[in-house]
Amino acid sequence: MGGTDLSADQAGKDLGLVLGLGRRLRIKVDGNPDKFIKRTRADVAVLCTSSSLKTIKPQVLGLIQRGMHVVTTCEELAFPVPDQQQAWRDIDKAAAAKKVSVLATGVNPGYAMDALALMLTAPCAEVTRVSVTRVVDAKTRRLPLQRKVGAGLNLNQFRRAMTEGTVRHVGLPQSVHMIASALGWKLDRVDETLEPAIAPRDLDTEYLRIPAGMAAGIKQSARGYRNGELAITLDLQMYVGAEQPRDHILIDGVPPIDMTIAGGVAGDSATAAITVNCIPKVMAARPGLLTMHDLPLVHRYNPLEVKSLGPKKR
Repeated sequence: MGGTDLSADQAGKDLGLVLGLGRRLRIKVDGNPDKFIKRTRADVAVLCTSSSLKTIKPQVLGLIQRGMHVVTTCEELAFPVPDQQQAWRDIDKAAAAKKVSVLATGVNPGYAMDALALMLTAPCAEVTRVSVTRVVDAKTRRLPLQRKVGAGLNLNQFRRAMTEGTVRHVGLPQSVHMIASALGWKLDRVDETLEPAIAPRDLDTEYLRIPAGMAAGIKQSARGYRNGELAITLDLQMYVGAEQPRDHILIDGVPPIDMTIAGGVAGDSATAAITVNCIPKVMAARPGLLTMHDLPLVHRYNPLEVKSLGPKKR
């Protein structure tokens, strides 16, 4: 067991304390990821470094070459969208050759706006449309997320950040394509929109003060069209002061399904949990690059029992 992090806030600390275990593991967090990966041997690597597939690809390939399964929170690796097919094939080929499995997961993408919606279609004889709305009050989230959704920026700063790609949620197109693929739908196109959520009054978080009229976060949507008709709608509202946080999934089908998780699935703790809970499924899966659609039902497991849930012989 070991861990590595470039952050000066984490490097050198005891891994048990960094993980919030409340006890020391007598393992220090390594501050040099490249050297750490080269000298580390493990069954599974958990990789939480970037949302960008371009950035994370060499890291994933390096871990594969060391013979490790990889579970990552890289949103762009959640599903192969059309303009990233080659990178997907490269990782899939490398993983298959080394007989290891790679999975990108998380709350969104990976659960709330794709895998959960797909599971809800199980009792449906017919599905004509899938709609998911996720509302998150960013006030309750950590500072990096508040920054990522542009909280506290004026509108000119927000537009500039949009152009630079530094303000947005990554992964909605991946979720649209995952849903379509699982349902056997061929999409005509996928559209994505992004706009600021404007603070109606002065707002405060633990970290920021947001004057009225400034950006409080984002309203972002992705739409998938099939045979000229709207088939998949994903609406994400993530801003400080968002009312009635929730995850709402509506399946137009036979029978129709209408489900709401009041309060929504908490992104930070739940991302860590689903990443850990996927490990035994990944270890037992076929070699190659996987999606959440490829895995059997993921559920909570006791990490102390992971050996009994270990990999099948290949």
